[in-house]
Amino acid sequence: MAIGNVGVAARIEKGPSTANLLKTFLSRHFYLCMSLVLAALVIVGFSRTVNSSLFHANPPRPLLLWIHGAVFSTWIAFFIAQSALVRVPKVSIHRSLGWFGAGLAAVMVVLGFRIAVVMTRFDTVVLQQKGIDSFLSIPFGDMIIFGSCMAMAIYWRKKPEYHRRLVFIASCQLMDAAIG
Repeated sequence: MAIGNVGVAARIEKGPSTANLLKTFLSRHFYLCMSLVLAALVIVGFSRTVNSSLFHANPPRPLLLWIHGAVFSTWIAFFIAQSALVRVPKVSIHRSLGWFGAGLAAVMVVLGFRIAVVMTRFDTVVLQQKGIDSFLSIPFGDMIIFGSCMAMAIYWRKKPEYHRRLVFIASCQLMDAAIG
């Protein structure tokens, strides 16, 4: 009787488990899945405020805020596209588009610093909010970390293990506004 049970147990253990299938899926598609999660965070995070704070804001927000939203949304779409290109695999296209991403990242750093100053001034002067300037270090820190991670990712672009992790960390650094 004991010998029969051992044979059944051995056959059951050989089948793929749900945990193993999930591990395999995530190890192959982690960055693509995370790019979609970041996009969902942006959509959910800004869905409550974008209508009243941008589209129908009273007083109207500076034009630079619209540009900021478009550029940072482009980054999220670009991150999804690049992650998908690696999964397809179309690495040659990924590498060609990578230089566009490097330029976009540079624009984002400059724009991030500029929009932080412009919106702090807007909140202080137009909206008459007090103590806003004390929070200026948060977006500055975000842009320093984002820019540093992207610079290292560009430097290590031929080392995929470093490159993809740095781009992911840089993209995560942008999520505090969406989560906040």
